[in-house]
Amino acid sequence: MRTNIPAGVKALRSRRGWRQEDLGRRAGLSRDAVSRAENGELNGLTLGSLAQLVAALDATLVVEVRWNGADLDRLVDRAHAAMQDRAARRLSDAGWLAKPEVSFNHFGDRGRCDLVGWHPSTRTLLMVEVKSRLGNIQETLGRLDVKVRLGGVISQPLGWGRPARVIPALVLGDDRTTRRVLARHEALFQSFGLRGRSAAAWLRAPGGTPSGLVWFEGTNSDESRIAPARRVRVGRRAG
Repeated sequence: MRTNIPAGVKALRSRRGWRQEDLGRRAGLSRDAVSRAENGELNGLTLGSLAQLVAALDATLVVEVRWNGADLDRLVDRAHAAMQDRAARRLSDAGWLAKPEVSFNHFGDRGRCDLVGWHPSTRTLLMVEVKSRLGNIQETLGRLDVKVRLGGVISQPLGWGRPARVIPALVLGDDRTTRRVLARHEALFQSFGLRGRSAAAWLRAPGGTPSGLVWFEGTNSDESRIAPARRVRVGRRAG
């Protein structure tokens, strides 16, 4: 494990003129914990303790998983691209026009939409955020909210005109970890009223104005599921 935590903690502490006891007191940790962090003895320290330590120094702890150099980033990008492609095809099959990677810049609000869907007959605009993994949920929902608010502006350059309604949608990776995160933070996702099969049915016949959609796509180009996994109860065999 390569890390700059030991050198960074020691350098920032010295810059402030603090002793290890001083830093420990501010971080709510023992002097021994500070000493171990500065000596690179990190195995006995939790991520929470390290976060407290660097926060006391007005710094930020960043944890990154690496695999074969930078290949992990490429794997994540590949998963995102596969999900984006599956979601676009799902929309097209349901009669929507789908446009990936749509950029916008409107009075300081700028960014890029993973996927934008347009249903011509109902003039419905779908702003789709694709997430192969859920990290900062509030940031994700905040960005999506901005895109929904600017939906009419974003759709104009695409030649679709002004939408009658703009609906937010989340496309999430179809794995247990994502579903656990979704369940754990249910309160944050309450506004996404249609999920799984209900979302799929609405895409095929977009009537009414749902508060939001959530559906799942596989991270491989040949994987996709629209509904949560079902538990199968196995009974005893007779005889």
